[in-house]
Amino acid sequence: MSLGSLLEKELHWSTRNVLILVFLLLLLPAFFAGTSALFQDAVPRSVPVAVVAEDDTVTDSDIGIVEGGLTLFTEPHRADSRAQADKLLERESVYAIVQVPGNLTTAGESAEFELVVDGSVVPFLSSSQVIASLVEVEMDRLLAADISVEREVVGEEKQLPEYLYPTFLMVLVIFFAFTYVPYNVKNESVVLDRIRVESSLEALVAAKLVFFTFLICFPIVVFHAGAVYYDYGVASLAPGAVLALLLTFALLASVSTTIMILSRFSGVGLFVNVTLMLGLLALSALAFPIGFFSTLRTTIAQALPTYYTMVITRSMMLKGSEITTFTEWYAAIVGLLLVAALALKLSIVHYRRRS
Repeated sequence: MSLGSLLEKELHWSTRNVLILVFLLLLLPAFFAGTSALFQDAVPRSVPVAVVAEDDTVTDSDIGIVEGGLTLFTEPHRADSRAQADKLLERESVYAIVQVPGNLTTAGESAEFELVVDGSVVPFLSSSQVIASLVEVEMDRLLAADISVEREVVGEEKQLPEYLYPTFLMVLVIFFAFTYVPYNVKNESVVLDRIRVESSLEALVAAKLVFFTFLICFPIVVFHAGAVYYDYGVASLAPGAVLALLLTFALLASVSTTIMILSRFSGVGLFVNVTLMLGLLALSALAFPIGFFSTLRTTIAQALPTYYTMVITRSMMLKGSEITTFTEWYAAIVGLLLVAALALKLSIVHYRRRS
């Protein structure tokens, strides 16, 4: 064949697959070009911190002055008690606690603030030293008292590999849900007519999701073996963490399967799933605390279920948190899973009516 004939063949193939090419060459680049605007700042200037009074002698006016000073380099949230602040810290709703002492407005008196951080949140540990210095400088400027700041690390201090261990496991779960599952579903499309006679599409999809969810247990066990081998302080088989990972996979696999059915098992469905996977990996704040990025990206992360399941998994594996600490988060994930299952059912009904 001549070069002209070969080029004509490629043009013919392109016209038959124009949707895929439009997605790859136009929509996908536009998506990543647009999301680049979300990565505005990697300096932790908006890290949420809890502000709590040390005792009853601290007035609302004192707390207000401290909050005003902290606003310059953190995002302060007033806590009613130290117990509430500790819960916020455990759930990563805040990444530090600023405990306000009395005698703040008494000239000549000395006052010691306490900055409490969690030793398991490794990326924030070094930044917290800078924040402690900033608190001391800013409070000295605002208040008449002689201010000092004592940094306290609660919980066991982890190393970066230990901190990233749950993150890598969550990345694997997301990757498997949006790559292998839709690929496998697409391959089954050639036998759908026979399956619909012998069984039902609902039964086929349900069997796949149950089986693949079971398969996720294998990488969890492999990660556990690695943690034991490297002597990491990671409870990689913590029941609450395993439950969060399995629920996350079931939710995401249901979404990816729905996309494949709505796209009628086409290549477009595969590309949509890959794009969604990349978006979740980039925007879910899986590795770094949310205050390390722009306000917009923080808002997006807090709207994604993968952010919450990542916090749950990390807390269970690194902090030894109890399941009851995240009861409402588990309930929300189960609720989303039920919604995803309903959407999957409706996509199957739509496919059946169109076939």
